[in-house]
This record gives sequence, C-alpha cells and structure tokens, in this order.
Amino acid sequence: KFDAEDDSVFNNQSDSKSTNEELGSEISLASNNITNQDNINIDDRESIRALQIENYKKGDALLLNIHITHHAGTTFCAAMKQIGNTPSNACNGGDDWPETVPRHRPWEYDETDRNAIELRKVYHFISWEFGIIPPIPLENVNWESPHLVSVIVMKDPIDRRLSGDGTILKMFGKEKYRSEEQWWEFAEYDGSINFMLTRLTPDRCGTEGENTTEECLETGKELLRRFTYILDVKCLDEGLEALAGELGFSLPYLNKDSGKTQVSARERIGDDELYEFILRRNQRDFELYEWSKGLSLVNCSALEEELFDDDDDNNDIINNDDDFNDSAGNDGNVL
Repeated sequence: KFDAEDDSVFNNQSDSKSTNEELGSEISLASNNITNQDNINIDDRESIRALQIENYKKGDALLLNIHITHHAGTTFCAAMKQIGNTPSNACNGGDDWPETVPRHRPWEYDETDRNAIELRKVYHFISWEFGIIPPIPLENVNWESPHLVSVIVMKDPIDRRLSGDGTILKMFGKEKYRSEEQWWEFAEYDGSINFMLTRLTPDRCGTEGENTTEECLETGKELLRRFTYILDVKCLDEGLEALAGELGFSLPYLNKDSGKTQVSARERIGDDELYEFILRRNQRDFELYEWSKGLSLVNCSALEEELFDDDDDNNDIINNDDDFNDSAGNDGNVL
C-alpha cells in the first residue's frame, strides 16, 4: 500500500537532469501560444482546456490527479484503472514506472511537456498524492501544457480532518471512543491546519491557522484556476461521470456512495464549541473549498436542489393519490 506520508521514492531529484538529457532534443510543442510561458494568457482557460481535452482523446495528453490525502484518491484511481493503464501502486508509481521519466513530483515547468508525453505512452492516468507538503511548489508545473489534463478533487476541510488514518488513530484514538480531552488535542493538532492551502501554496502560508492571510487564500485560488478540472467530493460519482463524458470514455462501474457523508461533521464531533474552534483554525481552507464550487465540473448544491425538487414532485403525486383515495372506497373505486 502506498504510504502518503512517505514520498521519498518520488522525491529523488538527482535523476531528473540525466534522464531528461537521455530523451534527446526538445519535443516540439503543440501550440506555442498556449505553452510558451511568456505568451500564455492564463485567463483564456477555456481555450487551454479545449486543447488539453482534444489531445487526451487523441492519446497525446496525460490525465493527472492532484491528490490531497483523504480527497477520494483511492476511488478515483480505482475508476481510472477500469479505463486503461495506470501505475501499479495506487496510481502513484510502482515497478512498472518507465525508466525514461524521473520519479520525483511535482515537475518543474520546462520538464512538464516531456514527462507527460513519455508517460502517456504507457499510462492514460497517474496520481500525485500529497500527504506531505510538495518539495517543489505546485505553481511551478506547466499546468497549461497541451499534453496534460489536470484534475483536483476538493473536500470540506473538517470532513477531511475526520477522515482519519493510522497516525491520527494512534495519536487521538478512534473517533467514537475519544474523550473530551482527546477531542481537544485533535482540534489543536497543528499538522492538519489548512491542509489544502499548505500543499497548494509555495510558502506554506496556511500554517498560520486563523491568522492566515487573504493573500494566501488568493494564491490558492490562482493555482486552482490553472487546473483543467475541479471535482467536488460531495457528488464525486456525478463528477466522475461528467469527466468521462468530457474526455470521451465510459465508466463501467462506480461505487455509488463514494465521497458522500451521511452524518455532518458537526454531528460527528458532537460539541458546537469544539466544531467552531476547528472551523476558525481552518477558515481559509473552508473558504477555498466554498469558492472552488463555482469552478467544479458538477455543481453539487444545484444537484441536491434538483433531487430535492424531484422528491417534492413525487410527494405531490403521492399526496394527490391520498386525496383521491379519501374520496373513494377502500378499494380505490369512486363512491
């Protein structure tokens, strides 16, 4: 099993230069006005996305998930394995990784095209999981490359905190057995403060907790705008289906309850003061998540409203049937 807290297998930078030199001369880029950083218009997001999507369909672009730990990476990887080749070890790496591509991540700007093209010869999808803070800022990657389709799944930061793992369980015990003291120790733990922002921004600015600046938040937003797709874990199934429609493949199977939380974080914590304390410390992450919904491929809130309206319509039908039966005999025949 891939250990999200141990990225050492990917962080060896020493092989990058020699490996890239072996690949020969620079690969011709598909569109200079898109890939040349001096000429790029990042605001022209739709034109960039259109070229990336077209190239993926032709087999000329790699699909990459920027996986923040506990953001449904296992579900995403399992779905993509049904479509085509992916790295053997949780879609992050493994023994089948091609020797022509260095294992470190993220990539620097000038190696993005080359690495994406080489990996697309072997895989259609890979994942970069970040349990630790990236050793190279994510903003350094050429996200506008026509050979890269990038996806990030966003999640409510408190739901993410409650996802838990072996480390959290050892430190604070199982959720349903935690004492009040353990819950407060969990809430005060600095290792998970603004977990998303500290991995998306170059200077770990999210670690300031409730003192995290607006500038830090805006830096995170700027990076998210550069990704090809944003999905919301709240309606991940629908998001993956929409992604499949965009990229021209069909998903033979989905775990239909993936990413859906039945009990709210406030209810799980069971203490309003404790919940509000955690929320304050992670306020910027929460704001980033709420903002990202506006760029999400599927609007989960609108989807919920649509389902709610459908339920209301069904209830109206049932209520009308009741009215009919009230004016009829027990067998439903009109009196």
